[in-house]
Amino acid sequence: MKCLLPNLLATLLLSTAASARAEPSVLLEETFEQPLSAEWHWGLGTWASKDGVLRGFESGERRHGPLKVHKLEMTDAVVECDFRLIGKATFAGIIFNGAQERGHIVHLVMGKDHLRVFAHPKKGESVGLFKQDNPLTLDEWHHVRLEFKGATMTATIDNTSITATDPCIAEQKLSFGLGGESGGPEGEKVGALEFRKLKITAAR
Repeated sequence: MKCLLPNLLATLLLSTAASARAEPSVLLEETFEQPLSAEWHWGLGTWASKDGVLRGFESGERRHGPLKVHKLEMTDAVVECDFRLIGKATFAGIIFNGAQERGHIVHLVMGKDHLRVFAHPKKGESVGLFKQDNPLTLDEWHHVRLEFKGATMTATIDNTSITATDPCIAEQKLSFGLGGESGGPEGEKVGALEFRKLKITAAR
């Protein structure tokens, strides 16, 4: 028995360490049950976090779709959430940014008619990497899963998977934004964007 105890202890320790390595670390998880934290530091339009849903719509005179930005450092990671297009909303998007002097890095656009991926190799430059017809039902929840591995981004929207590759995708991201086009400056009476169940984990 004395000989077995050290071996058993070593086995348990190794098993615990292996389990810890297997579980990806959670970088961010949002339930949207409470008001947004200060890490949601910038935005356009009107946003509210309530009852498990983040809702945004265009407001004011500036003609730009709603956008809400969260600070978060990541490179290889997995991003998941649900989204839906309400009323006359035409697309939802997730955009990833570098430092202020760098600007946007990569942008996934999930439109009611098609999917698109834009890379931004340098500030102010936009390159279309992917476009595919993919109708989305309005006013219904859809699920998106984004995985970053080096210079490649794989996006799965419901049961459709797309892949885009560009050197800039491998850059460190310092923030991301949820937004899109909600239907116009008339506000939520014409359309809105909604997100829920946001979770970001470090890639294994």
